[in-house]
Amino acid sequence: MSLFQLNNDVAMVKYGVAYFCIALPLFPVFFVLMKTICIKDRENSNLTYKLMNLINFCQVGQTISHFISGPMLIFPNLLMKLDVIIRMMGCIMNSLWIADFPVMTLLAVCRILIFSNIINSKKFPNSIKCALFLIITWTMFLIFVGCATLNMQLVTPGWDYDFSVSSAEILANLEVLLSFACLASSYVAYLFMAYLIYAKKNLVSCVHSRKNEIAILVQSTFVTTYITAMIFVWHQSLFSKISFIDMESKRNQAILNCCLIIHCYVNPIMTLVCNKSIRDECLRFLKIKKRPSRPSRSDILSKLSSIHPINPSANNEHNIESQ
Repeated sequence: MSLFQLNNDVAMVKYGVAYFCIALPLFPVFFVLMKTICIKDRENSNLTYKLMNLINFCQVGQTISHFISGPMLIFPNLLMKLDVIIRMMGCIMNSLWIADFPVMTLLAVCRILIFSNIINSKKFPNSIKCALFLIITWTMFLIFVGCATLNMQLVTPGWDYDFSVSSAEILANLEVLLSFACLASSYVAYLFMAYLIYAKKNLVSCVHSRKNEIAILVQSTFVTTYITAMIFVWHQSLFSKISFIDMESKRNQAILNCCLIIHCYVNPIMTLVCNKSIRDECLRFLKIKKRPSRPSRSDILSKLSSIHPINPSANNEHNIESQ
């Protein structure tokens, strides 16, 4: 039997094409964004740039699995042949999805500490290194356990834990607890950041201060709401009392999986929309915009946004003004 025999279920073929087409543009998007952030980090080393690219790396790993899941739906014999490999890729994808949350929280905390002049953006404090070490260790543990037990499966047309594996239910519960705790912490951190900007707005332009507050609230609220909704729907079996979507429906499963893929667009889009300095650098990287001979006022003012990397200053007064 041919490995590339089309699925007899036309709906599955459509879902597979949709996954493939939605995931494909993410590769050039992440390449340009990550390359741009690396360039800016080389020009002006910044802790937050490194954490931003770590989040991007996690989402690239998720994108690869989503991209490959498309052909698996189109060619079911290929899925059967590569079942173990696909399961392992699913475990890696899910582990990177989980790793997203603590890194996002760490980034939010770092921005507050930098804005408050508690740490220097050019240095990697031992406390931050320790937190990153714990996050990476936990992620590697999840990958190891997942690949050893194959606790993730492509239950066409979407991904889910294989609850026939003994560790699957425990890991699913831990994922929900960790994700909600990190989302809540990140949101509170960004609300606090908005308050700090509001409190210091007498030191900078009121107009730009207000724009920074709005940018923080819009980005953090949208990301938190979007991801929280996906977690509630994906783990609906754990919230039986608030079941509101029929996840037995293949169409609903496919829509949720498309939302998971679209989630990978959220971070790049919000970064480009809310961070003018990175947006301009991307345009220069793509040769759409020329590099200015010296920093323009708009580039300097864009660094005021607290949800984006903040350059260290020679002294505290100048540091506050530059933020």
